[in-house]
Amino acid sequence: MSGLFHTLNIGSESLFASRQGVDTAGHNIANAQTEGFSRQRVNLEARAPSDARGIVIGNGVFVKNITRAHDQFLEKQINDTNQESGHSEARLDSMKPLESIYSPELGNGVTTELDKFFNAIQDLSNFPEELPVRTAVKETAQNVANSFKHVDERLKVQRDDINDRIAAEVGDASNMVADIAKLNVAIKGAETSAASEVPDLLDKQDKILRELTKKLDISYYRGDHNMVVVRGPSETLLVDRGNAAKLDVKRHDDGTMYDILVLDGAAFKPTVVTNTNKRGRLAGLVEVRDKVIPNLLGSNNKMAKGFASSMNDVHRQGFGLKEYKESVGRDFFNISDDPDQAAQSIRLDDLIMESANAISVAASPNAPGDNVLANDMLRLKEKKVMGDSSLNDYYANYVGVFGLDLVRSQQTRDADETLIRNLNSRRDSVAGVAMDEEATNLLKWQANFTASSKVITTVDEMIETVLQMKR
Repeated sequence: MSGLFHTLNIGSESLFASRQGVDTAGHNIANAQTEGFSRQRVNLEARAPSDARGIVIGNGVFVKNITRAHDQFLEKQINDTNQESGHSEARLDSMKPLESIYSPELGNGVTTELDKFFNAIQDLSNFPEELPVRTAVKETAQNVANSFKHVDERLKVQRDDINDRIAAEVGDASNMVADIAKLNVAIKGAETSAASEVPDLLDKQDKILRELTKKLDISYYRGDHNMVVVRGPSETLLVDRGNAAKLDVKRHDDGTMYDILVLDGAAFKPTVVTNTNKRGRLAGLVEVRDKVIPNLLGSNNKMAKGFASSMNDVHRQGFGLKEYKESVGRDFFNISDDPDQAAQSIRLDDLIMESANAISVAASPNAPGDNVLANDMLRLKEKKVMGDSSLNDYYANYVGVFGLDLVRSQQTRDADETLIRNLNSRRDSVAGVAMDEEATNLLKWQANFTASSKVITTVDEMIETVLQMKR
């Protein structure tokens, strides 16, 4: 009888293994479209045989574990590429709105307004005494000043928007770090108890890691009980077992832009990682905020200063009409001495704002028909007032450099996306669910289940026969 019960036990173990196989195949099919899911497989192992009266007897099978189809080296490669892709994607996304600031289709750009202004100066040289012509010069000059201010204001609006996006990205990254630490605890518990949900927990954690690598420059490895250790920029410890660092932002000392902080480990020691974070979306956003936009602001300020200063140098030498026909030394524009405030502060001189008669055109007093200074002003259009460039050439040069940078960013983003698609395709070939394969597995496990059931029914009949013999 003991031998029959031994065979019955083998049959029941086989039934359990077959049912586990059906469950796993069903689980794979149900999650075929779940993002980040890795195909799972049941690993069976023969039980150690036993010796009975000198005969070695097999003890059946048991489910050793359920593992996922996973290539850790490919996963690392995907995450490394994610960091580059996140950087190029964020850089391009934050530069695209800047393109519209310099679009010639707007019709009120700096060079357009400069051309209108110098056309008005041309008319003034022909009709220096005509009030409508002087008024046109005054209005077009005001439009030039407004165009410099408009560029300055829109660049600063975009910079503030990027700054707010950085704060939001840091908040999301901090939540991801906390979730990874929580999953570490869950994975350790499942590993210890040999629970079947370990592969699903690992998939969930890997998915969060992929999202985090797209945002931040991190490195990681799996240690004891499959728990992951994550390090961030400046070798900050973001995740260790169940402990998670906190990511936060803090404004610069001047109260404007945000710095990225890592409150490292249990001590929550603050470490500024704004400039040491070289990859991921945050790095791309910081680069545009702290380098691209300041360069554009600086060029706009320099051009506004060069234009206003050159106009003032000529204008101070001349004489106006009526009450201004005998006085010199007036500025055409008022502008801040601070080079960083030039575009923001440029405006027409108060005397010109009050009266167009204050516009100096004549090189001699009491000479209303004298247009010498008007011609000198007109020459400023082609004169190299910006060092080795004219105003239009300088504008075309710095906007052209920005345009080339934008094109390179587009090309880099496209290349990174292509690489990511290829890597994800390779991952799907390894870890993805193939419906035909799972359907085949279901038939296989069903056949095993049927055969195991037959073993149990056969043994049951044999036991019943033995019991009847005893009666």
